[in-house]
Amino acid sequence: MNRYDVVIHMNEPRYWVMLGLSFLVGLALVRRFNGLKGEAKDRGLVQMGAVLLTLQVGYQIYMVLDPHFEYSIHRSLPLHFCGINIWLLGLNCFWRNRWVFLFTAFMGTIGGFHAILTPQLTVGDAFPILVHYYINHAALVFVPIVMAQAYGMRFPEWGWVKVYLMAAGASTVMAGINHSINVCFPSDVVANYMYMTEPPKVDNPFVFHDWAWPWYVVPLHVALVLHLLLLNALYRWRLPSGRGGEAWSDGQRGGRLPLWK
Repeated sequence: MNRYDVVIHMNEPRYWVMLGLSFLVGLALVRRFNGLKGEAKDRGLVQMGAVLLTLQVGYQIYMVLDPHFEYSIHRSLPLHFCGINIWLLGLNCFWRNRWVFLFTAFMGTIGGFHAILTPQLTVGDAFPILVHYYINHAALVFVPIVMAQAYGMRFPEWGWVKVYLMAAGASTVMAGINHSINVCFPSDVVANYMYMTEPPKVDNPFVFHDWAWPWYVVPLHVALVLHLLLLNALYRWRLPSGRGGEAWSDGQRGGRLPLWK
């Protein structure tokens, strides 16, 4: 049966192999889309979205049908931020919605980046799960870059504040969902979606394993704000203006907002 909360440490060869492959494939994806134009670009985006969504459906089917896997509503549902974001990201390859881009570019990139650097596989490390984990989190980092470069998607003024409020609201609701699952369906493992029942087990300066809920959440909120500000500044610095009608205007077309707005 599967083990829960498997942490892959830096002293394991697979850590470096999967880390390297994630970034090499991600950079190749960005480079590939930079060379596509017109219908070829649109077709490539739709195909990428179809692949991402197919992987999510296949992942759930695998967990249900594999006799060596114990499917659990406490851990197997896609209710972590990364699980929600990968569905939104796949769908947005069809929608190209600017609000969905805003949320996934912020929360997906932050979650995907840290998941690759400090991997914790909540439902075990069987090979199909391991591959799915790294494909998902690499996509969360690099697909928003494709959307920004190829389709002119941008962060609106104070977009990072709006995303923080959405994330804070969603995680608060998820704390209640976790509690309801744990009360209504007692189990040896606890529902810990969005890590709103207990802190993640990875080594991270913002994770205080000895702190009880809800106090360990406070430094995670601080970390989220810092990461939102940093990512906002990076996107503003690298992509200062919109591209044509598809862009989300940065105050005025071709203008540059302050890095912190």
